[in-house]
Amino acid sequence: MAVLNSPLLASDAESSIGYAYRYLPGMIRQALAERFDVAAGGLVARIGDVAGSGSDTVRTRRVTGLGWSKAMASLGSETEAIAASPLTVGTDDITIGRHGLAFSESFQHAIQDDAMLKIDDIAATFVDSYLATLRSLVCTTGATFSTNSADPAATLDVNDWIALRGDFEASAGFDGRAVSILHPEQITHLRNSIRAETALQYPESFELYQRMQAEAGFRFTFLGIDVYGSADVSLSGGDYYGFAYSPGALAYAVGSTAQMGDLSDSAPVFVPEWGIVVTRKTDGQSATKRIDANAFVGVGKLSADLFPQFLIRSNAT
Repeated sequence: MAVLNSPLLASDAESSIGYAYRYLPGMIRQALAERFDVAAGGLVARIGDVAGSGSDTVRTRRVTGLGWSKAMASLGSETEAIAASPLTVGTDDITIGRHGLAFSESFQHAIQDDAMLKIDDIAATFVDSYLATLRSLVCTTGATFSTNSADPAATLDVNDWIALRGDFEASAGFDGRAVSILHPEQITHLRNSIRAETALQYPESFELYQRMQAEAGFRFTFLGIDVYGSADVSLSGGDYYGFAYSPGALAYAVGSTAQMGDLSDSAPVFVPEWGIVVTRKTDGQSATKRIDANAFVGVGKLSADLFPQFLIRSNAT
């Protein structure tokens, strides 16, 4: 028993019969997370679906030696025979994989929860998790581009960017659109180099390249190359593995979940165009509920013969 002397004090009552704090009902804020969607703006293109194909891999074909890539031969006379030309063909593969995310809760948690953290509420975030997975796959694949345009022994700078622009322009058939995805620290290094560049010591240029951008992922355009930032860009051996490419170089394939058969016992929700199926399970014996999201998707790169693509490997420090 606690004695509350007069005059009654809020501090005495709080410690004995009150509350140290009260949660605001129905309010919980999600911590900051990167919201860069690579599926938006054509940064990665959906090009295939393995559903009903008998394989987990889609294959695209390419050809060169005709059209713009093959000029006519000069003939020595009016009657000289034209030699038939060969064609060069190749293929690119994208293989899907299974990716999953699940949450579970007790019946009692569902009864008592006042923070909108029941698994039925969490299910609404699965699409965001899918897009985060797609972004991670894109960054992992971009890190495998074979031609590096930057100096891996130094931090990213304007000279690297000029070299990158030159690599794009030296690519026969380059259509003029180039994008890059860099680690945020690489963007900081590039901005610091821009700041020190004598040719850019003007207020308009400073504002253009140093200001923050409101759009998730996009930072600025420098020398005609759109710059995006993601913390999913690989860091390995003390180097960042950013990358740049013409849109189309990175693509994804899915396994549509539209024709999976009867899943009525698990109350399924399908997103066929992304290869997603969400299922639910109730276990009365243990008084728990569970929700699982499965996604069947893969990201791959198409040949540099089709789309210019360059690694931007630079030192992290």
